[in-house]
Amino acid sequence: MQTQRIVRWQWLRVAVILAAFTSTARAADRLAGDHITLRNGSKLRGVLFEQSDKSVTLLVSAKWLSTTNAKLHQTARPQTVDAHEAGLEQAVQRLKAEPPPAVEAVAAFFKQQLEDAQAELAKADDFEPEFLWLTLPMKDVARVDAATPEHRQLLTWAWAEGLDRAEARSVEELSRDLKARNVSPIGWPLPFVERLPAREQTDNEWAARRALVEYALGSRLDFQGTGDVLARTGKEAQADAGPLLVELLRQQLQSQFGDLLGERPAKNGRDNAAKAESLAKAIQTADTEKRNGFRVTRLDLAIELQQATVTTQFVARLADGSWRTVFQHTERADAKQARPDIEKRIQDDPQVKKVLDLTRQLGVAGDGQIQQAIRFGAATMTAQQTCDREFAAFRDVYLPSMVRPTLSVANGR
Repeated sequence: MQTQRIVRWQWLRVAVILAAFTSTARAADRLAGDHITLRNGSKLRGVLFEQSDKSVTLLVSAKWLSTTNAKLHQTARPQTVDAHEAGLEQAVQRLKAEPPPAVEAVAAFFKQQLEDAQAELAKADDFEPEFLWLTLPMKDVARVDAATPEHRQLLTWAWAEGLDRAEARSVEELSRDLKARNVSPIGWPLPFVERLPAREQTDNEWAARRALVEYALGSRLDFQGTGDVLARTGKEAQADAGPLLVELLRQQLQSQFGDLLGERPAKNGRDNAAKAESLAKAIQTADTEKRNGFRVTRLDLAIELQQATVTTQFVARLADGSWRTVFQHTERADAKQARPDIEKRIQDDPQVKKVLDLTRQLGVAGDGQIQQAIRFGAATMTAQQTCDREFAAFRDVYLPSMVRPTLSVANGR
């Protein structure tokens, strides 16, 4: 199984041009987190927040920075404190200005968020940040060593657990210590997120965050489909095994007839344009119903490669009325792999039984083709479940608070 993740969380994003700033094998790769080397020789370790041609922002432990670079700590601490207060003030103003939501659960959520932000703001003068936002001009940066997502998460778990000298210890050491505490460093630790200092948000970021809240707590708008065809669904993008098997058998037979005739199905160079068109129709539905966010899940079947690929994305309306994907995850599953439990559930499904009975009566597919179709269905369900977990992890990180962490909407769909 090959996993391809595009999770656009600005405070954790890996928007680094590796060819320009990293080499393929360095000792730093054995340490958790991201590493920046300054032109004066100083080394900084933490989590990349954002990077552009002009500057780079790293989230660092205040305790670690105070012991390794007191000068930078003296600059970053007051800047972080000011940014925290400004972020809370902005959140309070925006929450007060929010029109009353029609959904009771959303209204209650915003009310609680306002109370929480006001309570934090009242204590802002006494705020002592555990973590600091460190923004540096690129002209002062000699090199950026970007960590893998797993090593970045490992550092945040070490921070959350209060492990000593987490920035200076190897991945193996940190993994061993976390295991000793029965901690599995998977995903992003919510206790760590709650301890982050606040920052001001762009209008687009606020709009995307609000869209996610409305989707999670209100009535959901979901679309699912295969390739460039999307249909609205009342469920949270669950794969429908009956029509899936019909489509699989159709594609398999088409492929076989092409072999007999000496032809191969032509590749459609307009696939991306067709997918964009189907997404535009989904956006039109959301606009008509005055929704601010929706989820799309697509299935792509590669018969020759024996692969099922599921891609899910969350699309949000931005402040200017445009739409942008703020979360996307793609999961590929091997359809050659046997998954007995899932295959049995598929075969026992009443809708699937009808499809299989009709297929056998018509004689359009043999047992081998049917078995292959069932395995494709099992692979699809496996990929679907992983996509659902990834989206749930994204939702659970951002849903608790309208203040933190920062949600990136920098990249277009």
